[in-house]
Amino acid sequence: MRAVSSSWKTSSKTQQEAGFSLLEMLLVVAMMGVIAAYAVPTYQSYMQNTRFMEVVQQTQAVRLSQAACLLQAGNDLGACDAFAELTLLAPAATTNTASVGITSRTGVLTGTGTAAAGGYTYVLTPSFNRQNQLEYAVSGTCVAAQAC
Repeated sequence: MRAVSSSWKTSSKTQQEAGFSLLEMLLVVAMMGVIAAYAVPTYQSYMQNTRFMEVVQQTQAVRLSQAACLLQAGNDLGACDAFAELTLLAPAATTNTASVGITSRTGVLTGTGTAAAGGYTYVLTPSFNRQNQLEYAVSGTCVAAQAC
């Protein structure tokens, strides 16, 4: 009997000492709140930039067609300033891409994101350098936001 009684006392003490105090629980909850306050906005920004990459990819696809057209047109930007001249269909609007357009005469490509993608613009301006090579200058609101 004595052995059973002693064993019972030991197990009840272990159960009493095994729990967390209220202070420990409050500290853990507070630390989780601080981590969540940092992680949620960072995650949302990451997702917005990821969505905007669709706009960049669609604009880059048009840029490749325009570059091929300019090789054949002999560096005449006016000859490659419409989707019909590039033998392309304008990219359709999606949940992330509002539009991709080409400015007539200058051939400037502009991709615009939806609100889900931050609403940024991605602008590619074609030009020819001194060696007569095609270059694209990147600008738009995505540059300042570091989304492109």
